[in-house]
Amino acid sequence: MRVFFVLLTLAVSIGPALSQEWRASGRGEGARAYFTLKGRPAGAEIACLPGGRLGVTAAGNGARFPADRPVTLVLSVDGMAYAGEARVEPEGAGGGSRFVRTVEGKDAASLLAALKRGRSLEVSSPAGHVRLPLVGSGRAIAALAPACAAP
Repeated sequence: MRVFFVLLTLAVSIGPALSQEWRASGRGEGARAYFTLKGRPAGAEIACLPGGRLGVTAAGNGARFPADRPVTLVLSVDGMAYAGEARVEPEGAGGGSRFVRTVEGKDAASLLAALKRGRSLEVSSPAGHVRLPLVGSGRAIAALAPACAAP
């Protein structure tokens, strides 16, 4: 009986950790790494773009933002900020807005390295901020990095 309670307690404590993680998919310029919540992409995505650039997409909060002016998107990995100008795009399925930023050159390599070894990512946009654990980011970024390397 005691073993049952130990296993039940272990299963309950591990469940939430397994329901949120980083994953990778695709190849070449279509490769991406993304945070998942309960098995579905949520919050942030890093995608390969031509020329070794990265596309960083941050989900919004359901509100719509004007697309006629640039906004600032900040990714902070363990306190190290990577800030830059982003554009506003409509979310799929008629939702609100999302924020998309292009990261180039050494900044792209530095961001990938930080995400690979980091513990926590904070995403700040006009929609607010969210803190995401980087559980599994090392594997996801390791799978993504070769596909994103500049030719």
